[in-house]
Amino acid sequence: MAHLYEMQNIPSVDQYVVGLTKIRSSITDLHIKAFQAHYQAPNYSATAKQIAFWAGISGGHAQINLLYGKLGHRLCDELGIKPDLRPDNTHRWWSVWSSGWQTPKGFIWKLLPAAAEAFEQLGWVETAVFASTDEVISNEILLEGGLYRIAVNAYERNPKARRQCIAAHGTTCCLCGFNFGNIYGKVAEGYIHVHHLRPLAEIKAQYGVNPIKDLRPVCPNCHAVLHMRNPAYSINEVKAMLSHSESKG
Repeated sequence: MAHLYEMQNIPSVDQYVVGLTKIRSSITDLHIKAFQAHYQAPNYSATAKQIAFWAGISGGHAQINLLYGKLGHRLCDELGIKPDLRPDNTHRWWSVWSSGWQTPKGFIWKLLPAAAEAFEQLGWVETAVFASTDEVISNEILLEGGLYRIAVNAYERNPKARRQCIAAHGTTCCLCGFNFGNIYGKVAEGYIHVHHLRPLAEIKAQYGVNPIKDLRPVCPNCHAVLHMRNPAYSINEVKAMLSHSESKG
């Protein structure tokens, strides 16, 4: 089994929230996008290259390393802690966010649960679009659609519901069969949109979502077509469009 690195003095959720609030001026939109992508990765686990790809951040793994490292250093300074030293007497500043281990696919970062919960409390991960492929499937009803305010009103999407939808239905588009991992390789594995069969914006209220019955994985192209009409086209209507196109070809 690969050696797992995890810092010994991991902050508590409260420490993360207080520390991140105090250094908010150092946190950019790129940091938030990276944290959102990492939060929604399968089992919170991804390579830096995957995080960059999913978050749409140019510069690949090097940019994520820089973002995590510098901000990790800043947070550790604020909290008065330091990760363990490497043999070369440098600190793994990224480890304030994640544990890590080497695999044939690359070095995996697993977001620390306390950091993930702090991101939730800070409201940074409410609208992330990435989904997990291996969270335990559950039939529980999850609340979604609670109105919250950014610059304009929007409707919350429960990240746990997304993860459970993908655990049940996979990461292949249920309409056209497109799979990002199959086409683009490891860097895109696990990327998919999740479509609400009952659009939240039409309901304008909080309601109970069953991730298996009410949500479906769709590629961005099919997702766009679903919403080309208000109310949205149904899954069957878009499937009929695809069938018609194939018959003409």
